[in-house]
Amino acid sequence: MTSTSTRPPVLWRSIGLPAPWRRRPIAYVATAVAAAAAALALGMWLGGNLTPSQINGLLIGGTGGLTGWGLAAAKLATELSSIGVVGLLLARLLLPEHDPRAGVTAMRCARAAARLALGWALCSAALLLFSWANVLSAPVTELPIGKLFTDPARTFPDAPEFVATTALALVIAAGLRLTRTRLGAVTMLLLAVYNVVPMALQGHAAHGDVLKYSLIVHVVAMTLWVGGLAALLTHVRKEPALLAVAVPRFSTVALLCYAVIAATGALAAWNLLGSVPAVWGSRYGVLVMLKVAALVALGVLGWWHRRHTVRRVRAGEGERSRRAFVRLAAAEVVVMVVAVALAVALSRSASPDTILQHSDREPPAPAVVSGGT
Repeated sequence: MTSTSTRPPVLWRSIGLPAPWRRRPIAYVATAVAAAAAALALGMWLGGNLTPSQINGLLIGGTGGLTGWGLAAAKLATELSSIGVVGLLLARLLLPEHDPRAGVTAMRCARAAARLALGWALCSAALLLFSWANVLSAPVTELPIGKLFTDPARTFPDAPEFVATTALALVIAAGLRLTRTRLGAVTMLLLAVYNVVPMALQGHAAHGDVLKYSLIVHVVAMTLWVGGLAALLTHVRKEPALLAVAVPRFSTVALLCYAVIAATGALAAWNLLGSVPAVWGSRYGVLVMLKVAALVALGVLGWWHRRHTVRRVRAGEGERSRRAFVRLAAAEVVVMVVAVALAVALSRSASPDTILQHSDREPPAPAVVSGGT
């Protein structure tokens, strides 16, 4: 066999994927994206975001037009890209430090994170435009873009937060291109985690300090957990020796993240629902139940991981243990992105607490409700 026959094509070599492995990561990503899109559409419909309604003067839902769908899609894309960046950097740090085989994999993780950080910046810019159009109830094409730079405080007061998120994502992308050290990866990871905080503060975080901080912790834990497992699946799955070290380390991180997500999610849901009947008596409550179902499913998959596959991967039991990990991790990632999509739909849906606040905490009159139940 000649030396050229074993070399990957230039395109795939440039993105850090050996040729024999290039199709399966794309299949994983495509499946996850399709599941996320379907879950987002279902969540938008269940949350009442496709038809406008008014309750005691409060506008509920949306038109489902370009602005409504664009805003939800941009938010989902922003969250998924940020999850990817954080997860890839976490996976890079979970690799054994002194194993020479880890160097190539760590480089692939860093390069992929740099590209995703650019995508993060683009998605954040798109989210700025759609959020602005949503506030003005105007098409994106008619936004006065020039005024956003000359008078942002009066044009769109939330613009500086979006601009800062976009700029920091660009800084992370540049930093990942420049740094090759473990310390540099730690620094970029901390910056990336910091940069997901503004996303956590959008939506329902304005309902009080307890809810705000619980949502921040919730989003950070979810980002580390989902992103870390996805990165191991797409970039480390072909390296049994590296998996034997990285998977047990990640299992500890995942268990902590799961406990934090469950606790902060329960706290946030209770603050926004306000009562037990609202769980099954409101659109928001239905979405919460779907997200809880996803969390329970992830708990079962995680328990199976820790009880069976993690032990076998750590012991280096060969190809069967690696394949078992890959299959279970792939299913887990799909459920995870569905949960993320449902969370995006939740952030776009009016909670019972929001409705009560805008109706002077009086029960809404059925006679003034239009466009849905």
